[in-house]
Amino acid sequence: MKQFFCLLFSLIFLSATAQQNTVKGKSFTITSKYSMFPDSLRNVSPRVYEGKTYSTKEHYSDSSAYIFVPDYFDKTKPFQFVFWFHGWSNNIDSALAQYKLQQQFYDAHLNAIFIFPEGPKNSPDSYAGKFEKPDTFNYFIKDVNSFLIKEKIINKNIIPELIYAGHSGAYRAMAYLLLHSSYRSKGILLFDALYAEQEKFAMYLQQNPHCKLINIYTDNGGTLQNSKNLANDMRAWKWNFIDKEEDDCTTNDLKNNRIIFLHSKRQHNDVVTNYNNFQRFLEALK
Repeated sequence: MKQFFCLLFSLIFLSATAQQNTVKGKSFTITSKYSMFPDSLRNVSPRVYEGKTYSTKEHYSDSSAYIFVPDYFDKTKPFQFVFWFHGWSNNIDSALAQYKLQQQFYDAHLNAIFIFPEGPKNSPDSYAGKFEKPDTFNYFIKDVNSFLIKEKIINKNIIPELIYAGHSGAYRAMAYLLLHSSYRSKGILLFDALYAEQEKFAMYLQQNPHCKLINIYTDNGGTLQNSKNLANDMRAWKWNFIDKEEDDCTTNDLKNNRIIFLHSKRQHNDVVTNYNNFQRFLEALK
């Protein structure tokens, strides 16, 4: 039995590696003292959930970020940084494999760089650590920029727009970055992730009419009522938006509407890969 599980794990790992090897470009892993973790709060009070303690050393000490630059990236043209944030009980490697993020990002063919900071690692936690504090993320961006300039990936004189995307518990990091970041966001992609902080998302959309929101939600993922409530608020505010079934949503719907609510009949963990939604939503931001 032990040999069977070792073989199964090896096959899963090889499958994930093979998927990532189908895209062409450069991959890097960097660290920054301005990453989400380690963080003073989790150093003092480790996460306790359902009677289990998630230690700082194991779950809140990884300061790494994964960066992928597709082979078609053109540093002489305007570009974006696409940030992905993982949800509960996940990490960079597992999320990349489970949701085929690198492949979907590559196939969307944006002139963009994919950046995936590590969050609460393999922990049931939405807390975003130092990213919840003013200015920290701005310094993190400067570290990323410095690295990419050193690698001759980008030029000094280009300031990118940001696209924030994430699944489930990623909502909290995204909301606080909208509140604190000095960099303009072009898009917010919530994959069954509207658990809270609706006021931060709404405020940013009101103040930044250039920014697009796509919020896909499910019946049983815990985001249904919050999504309905926010849509009702927008109706009362007389905002223009669409609220459709995922299966009925067309490319034109995604492209031609600024605020989009999509109800999915799929399960919580399927909304990222169903219809290659991450790819489709990125394409709508071109």
